[in-house]
Amino acid sequence: MTARRWGSIVAGVTLALVGGACGVPTGDDSFEAIPPEEDPFELDATSTTTSTTTTTTTTPPVTPDTIATTTTVVRLEPAEFYFLTTRNRLQPVVVDLPPPFSAEQIADILEAGPPPDVALATLIESGLIKSSSESRGVLTVDLDAGTFADIPSTQQTEAIGQIVMTMISSLRRVGLVNFTIDDEPISVKKGNSLLSDVGEPLSYDDYIVLLAIPPPPIASTTEPPEATALDTPGSTLAEP
Repeated sequence: MTARRWGSIVAGVTLALVGGACGVPTGDDSFEAIPPEEDPFELDATSTTTSTTTTTTTTPPVTPDTIATTTTVVRLEPAEFYFLTTRNRLQPVVVDLPPPFSAEQIADILEAGPPPDVALATLIESGLIKSSSESRGVLTVDLDAGTFADIPSTQQTEAIGQIVMTMISSLRRVGLVNFTIDDEPISVKKGNSLLSDVGEPLSYDDYIVLLAIPPPPIASTTEPPEATALDTPGSTLAEP
């Protein structure tokens, strides 16, 4: 709207007020509609009301007390593995494993060899132990014929001793071990280098002579008999 037009509207309103002082006309003919384009106050505008709704969500902070913590404790049990020293003696190495562990797991660790930080070796090559089964405390170990034949005959005693002593020491239910090839019973060397009978169950004590540090002797609990006159040197029986 220009200043000139805005001045004309103000003048018109002033004249109407002056004229009203002399007398206000009444009746329908005394009113005149103002065109919308000349309405400076936009009196014919439609009133619009806008309502705004605000929703506030409150999330409680996460604190250490609200976080559930689950701790799983893994129980371990010792297993005893026998490996070879540089002097071809057997020495045990204790490894903690989660129970229950099987003969197959024990065989895998024997084949893998001793821990890298110990100066020991193993004669149990990968694939030597094909399978094993336990019945009434006797573990039957089936050997691969070709892999077993690759072990020098001078070291077969130590190889068999590794298996027997490890299995008996690590597996609770096992007290004896025998050997097969292709499920046929065989004879193997004992710790004294003599052959066992075919299919003979072997004990830990059969290879105890191979230990690098032999166990201390078991003290006898039997008291010696009391000395008598006959046991005393130079003693004679009194004449009746």
